[in-house]
Parts: sequence; C-alpha cells; structure tokens
Amino acid sequence: MSPSTATRLQDLMVRAVENGTGTQPAIPGARVGGKTGTAQHGLGNTGAPYAWFIAWAQAKDSAQPAVAVAVVVEDAAANRTDISGGGDAAPIARAVMEEGLRLEAEGR
Repeated sequence: MSPSTATRLQDLMVRAVENGTGTQPAIPGARVGGKTGTAQHGLGNTGAPYAWFIAWAQAKDSAQPAVAVAVVVEDAAANRTDISGGGDAAPIARAVMEEGLRLEAEGR
C-alpha cells in the first residue's frame, strides 16, 4: 500500500470513530481509528450474526499507534437486528486499547 493510501485509510478510520458508526471506542486524549462490521453466520444466514470491530489507538503526543485490535463477538446477547460491531464489539476494543495506551504511558 502506498503511504498516501495508508494515510487516507487512517483518516477514514478516525472519521468513523469521531462521527460514524464506531463512536463508542473514542478515548479522550487519544487518536483512535476503527471500522465496524457484522458478518453473516449459519447456513443461509440463519444464525445470529457476528459483530466485529477493528481499531488502533495512539496517544495524542505519539508519532505512531501504540495498540491495534480486532474483536469478534460470536454470541452477542441481543436481538438479531440489534447486533452490531459498533454496539457489541467496539466497547471491548476500547477497553483493550485503553490498557495498551496506559502501558505505553508507563513505558512498558
């Protein structure tokens, strides 16, 4: 991937967290980029969909992300139509990224 394409992708992922479908993992004092999604499951899509969220986070004063995560929730406790990556998987991603940023701040 070219550097300009990578920069554009990062910008789009940040926009998804700041103003789009992935607002739940926003972390005060950090730059967070992410992408939400759901995946069909089961023969003929008869199973509950999987909720997923991919993301990265970096401290505002850092030159690069400290942590990147991919979360898949296979058995969301919600009605089929309410399952979403932004609602079910993103809060888990946020907790992991917060811990990664905390460890980076401590120099670990």
